[in-house]
Amino acid sequence: MKAPVYAHARLSSVTLVLAALLSGCGDTAPTPSDAGVTDVGGGTDVVIPAGDAAVLPPSFATPVPAAFTATTRDPRTIQVSISSEELGQQGADYTAMPEEGAIVLVDGWELRFTRILLTVANVRLNQPGTSPSDQSMVGAAVASVPGAFAVDVQKPGPLTGAGGAPETAIPLAVIRAPAAGGALDPSVRYAFSYDAVAATPGAVNVNLDAGGVALYEQMVRRGWSQYVEGTATYRGTTTGLAPTFADYPSAVTFRLGWAAPAQYLNCNNPDNGSKDMPGVQPSATTAARAQLTFHMDHLFWGGLGVEDPPAHFDQFASRAQLVGGASVVTLDDLVGVVPTNLVDRMMRPVPDRGGQTMGYTPRNASALSFELGGNSSVRDLRDFVTFSARAGGHLNADGLCFLRPTAAISY
Repeated sequence: MKAPVYAHARLSSVTLVLAALLSGCGDTAPTPSDAGVTDVGGGTDVVIPAGDAAVLPPSFATPVPAAFTATTRDPRTIQVSISSEELGQQGADYTAMPEEGAIVLVDGWELRFTRILLTVANVRLNQPGTSPSDQSMVGAAVASVPGAFAVDVQKPGPLTGAGGAPETAIPLAVIRAPAAGGALDPSVRYAFSYDAVAATPGAVNVNLDAGGVALYEQMVRRGWSQYVEGTATYRGTTTGLAPTFADYPSAVTFRLGWAAPAQYLNCNNPDNGSKDMPGVQPSATTAARAQLTFHMDHLFWGGLGVEDPPAHFDQFASRAQLVGGASVVTLDDLVGVVPTNLVDRMMRPVPDRGGQTMGYTPRNASALSFELGGNSSVRDLRDFVTFSARAGGHLNADGLCFLRPTAAISY
């Protein structure tokens, strides 16, 4: 059996803008004007969850109707959807002998997500750029989807995902025509881009339930662009481990929120026959797919600027606190922890208990450390996690986009 790919090779052009990710520097591409496109609807008035003065309008509580269905195949249109792939929707089991290509946490943890809330906006088409070697360059604006979308991408959708079943996708919008009128040209691969933005009261509620609405209201108050929660359960070996692990919980709830606004520009599209070929090309006979794909394994990567970094969870488990009888970890619990010298809540080195997964050998079993990839802007483990997560936006499964930060990461 071949060794597994612990986390697919999902490095985007993040390596070209490493220093900008936390500082928020760098030019931003102009946002094209709204185009005639998208099937999104309104809602009805309901009561916003109790608390301080509501920041969301009453209509936000009702999700809008789906923009299209699995049987909608209008020619010369581009159907925009979103997914967190099988990992975000179903989680990752632990196994000592994972199949080739499977995502597995090498330190023995099983992973399940319960919510993945985010806001995307400025979905747009441009003419192809004039310099194929520079992915950040695009041509003139063609069409765009107005507004922002608040989505829980942990939830399943009615579409089959770009990665194939059991992955599903959630409809967002349909791009039907250029802003200047006429029809989309089936002979053109239009540059496709989108933004991750801070939660906003003006967003369209795509699929948030009452609990999701309450959380989204808090995201608006905090200025977060993403909120992720879930559980991890230790399923690995319990024998032959360092004594330190006896003090770590075997079940952890993680609740992570942050702001990392960015543009994902001129995305490559595996539907073109190569994952390195950018653009979305309309069809004269059916609809074309443009699935915004968020890779949740980035949160657990053990390296920046490297291919296939092993995924771990002990960096979170070692910092968890008891809250109401449960072990809980947030990004605040990671503040001050040096990624290259990970320590637990009692300031002891975190051992590397990998090696229980085929193909992974710890470099130093007595001390787990992560690779910074030469980036000096990452101040601590909290920055490391959000820095890596920011590079998780793709197109149609594994299509890499040029990543351009639009503001500094904040919490």
